[in-house]
Amino acid sequence: MKKLSIYLFIITFLTTALAACSDSRIYKIGVSQCSQDDWRSKMNDEINREIMLHEDAEVEIRSADDSNPKQISDIRYFADNGFDIIIVSPNEAQALTPIIKEVYESGIPVIIFDRNIIGDSYTAHIGVDDKSIGREAAHYAFHILTEPPKVIEIYGLRGSTPAENRHNGFANELTAGGGKIIASEAGNWNKEEAIPIVDSLLKAHPEANLIYAHNDRMAIAAAEITRRHGRNDIKIIGIDAAPEIGIKAVADSIIDATFLYPTEGHRLIQTALAILKGEPYQREVEIPASSAVDLSNADILLLQNETLTEETRKMKLLKEKIDDYWAKHSSQTSLFYASIAMIVLLFGVFFLVLRSFWQHRRHQMALMERNRLLEEQRDMQKSLNEKLQEATQSKLMFFTNVSHDLRTPLTLRGCFITTVKIVHQKNASAKGEDISKLFIC
Repeated sequence: MKKLSIYLFIITFLTTALAACSDSRIYKIGVSQCSQDDWRSKMNDEINREIMLHEDAEVEIRSADDSNPKQISDIRYFADNGFDIIIVSPNEAQALTPIIKEVYESGIPVIIFDRNIIGDSYTAHIGVDDKSIGREAAHYAFHILTEPPKVIEIYGLRGSTPAENRHNGFANELTAGGGKIIASEAGNWNKEEAIPIVDSLLKAHPEANLIYAHNDRMAIAAAEITRRHGRNDIKIIGIDAAPEIGIKAVADSIIDATFLYPTEGHRLIQTALAILKGEPYQREVEIPASSAVDLSNADILLLQNETLTEETRKMKLLKEKIDDYWAKHSSQTSLFYASIAMIVLLFGVFFLVLRSFWQHRRHQMALMERNRLLEEQRDMQKSLNEKLQEATQSKLMFFTNVSHDLRTPLTLRGCFITTVKIVHQKNASAKGEDISKLFIC
């Protein structure tokens, strides 16, 4: 039984080792989004689409909903739960820099995208040239207006690097061309916060002929207010060009133009995996700005997006089928390995039983041989005893005959010497003659 236990242990160990060898490492990627909006939803779709192509990685996306404490908590969650790399879009540079620096210095790779931090405590940075987008927006303002632009600016979140750069690029180019920003207020990227701001600024600055919003949601809020005030003459420009919000608003003539702010979700995943696998990557990536999206190309872009959405749906369906196939394959593989293990185990048990049978048989044969030898010795002893009895009988008969002939009692219990003196009457001398005979029993 002890040897059987050893065999079982070896088989279990080998089966476990084979299963362990078949499993490859899965990299855990954490993505911390600063907010939830259409642009980030598009990026998240790209991230999930790209991760489907990498079986050795999985991703978890968390949104901070424009809250610095929530985003700090999300980053700590990723750091404390064994994520291999963290991708962060910082809500505000000053508030998020300390936690990002802490995580980076602890040895966890960090990729900064979209927005930036103070300093360079990161593994890689992927961003868009927001200043260039601002300059392009200023150029477009001169293009759609016949008089110098008098602009109301709906700022993003103050302290966020995209908002600062979009303002600086636009303001510098506008001023250089003879335009002017007559008012600038922060809408914090939200439509709801932008509505009262635009309403009050339009009342205070009726001379405005263009509204420049740092994203499409605030631009749509401005469009609603201008129509409410009957100011259809005011041109509205936004940024982001998310298909379901910005591009659709342009196609529906709600706003005049938007500027594409690339999401590059696939690039984030590719860079993250290159870092984790020790492959070459660019530490600093700045994606150039693109041209404006207006009525001339909005319909085409929407059609392309619909096609991409349909292809993505098909990819997800195919991925589900592949996952289902691999799940069945994995189950069948496990069953196959278990069957092999059982067969090996049965062979092992059969071998042990057969070995035990042969050992028992050899033992039986040894016992039979000993019994045979003992029987031979017994028979020999019996034969010797019979011969001894025959010899004893012969002696008894011999001594009985001698005793009868000599008329002299003999005994078998000892040895004695009997002297028989026969006096021959006829031939005896005067002194006589003694005849002695020695009998030894």
